[in-house]
Amino acid sequence: MKKIALSLILGLSLYASTIHQATVQETLNSGGYTYMKVKDGNNIYWIAMTQRNAKVGDTIKYDEQGWMKNFHSKTLNRTFDNILFAGEVTTKTQAQKLQAIKPNIMGSKYQTKGTITIAELFKNRDTYVGKTVTVRAKVTKVSKQIMKLNWIHLEDGSRFSNMDDLVFTSSNAAPKVGDIVYAKGTVVKDKDFGYGYFYPLIIQEASFSK
Repeated sequence: MKKIALSLILGLSLYASTIHQATVQETLNSGGYTYMKVKDGNNIYWIAMTQRNAKVGDTIKYDEQGWMKNFHSKTLNRTFDNILFAGEVTTKTQAQKLQAIKPNIMGSKYQTKGTITIAELFKNRDTYVGKTVTVRAKVTKVSKQIMKLNWIHLEDGSRFSNMDDLVFTSSNAAPKVGDIVYAKGTVVKDKDFGYGYFYPLIIQEASFSK
């Protein structure tokens, strides 16, 4: 699956995009994705999103993450002439909350000797690039086996410039949502996966322990 498929799962776009409302005319589930033929005004086209319960006749809202021409789905063994990779819509209220600058919180109740807070990593990311760090935090989201990696979101209650969610990638076994873990990995900044998905900070080659 091409890199654009990865962006559907990660769900951490930092940029706004066009919001659509359309009616589902056909739907196919395969490989963790839902492919939907939709009618958007007078236009009819295919979109792809992370797998969901969608049926013919449903009205859905989505935003644009990127168009692909001649995209081949290996799991469907089908090539789409044009397909829009789409994401969840952020409501106006949610967007306003995201835009509001919240006070920085540099400390964390999870922090122990030898660990660093998520806020500290965001604040001084240039200092930590290429270094191995350990964070103790709570697992809030896990996406497994995307591009042969697990993608784990962690939060520890700290926050810097509204950034409080840190993504770790790992080929090791993934912890469960709700687990409090020690997460160790290499710091990478300004990671661009394309199609509007950009990570100012991400931790790669991570390992986890309790």
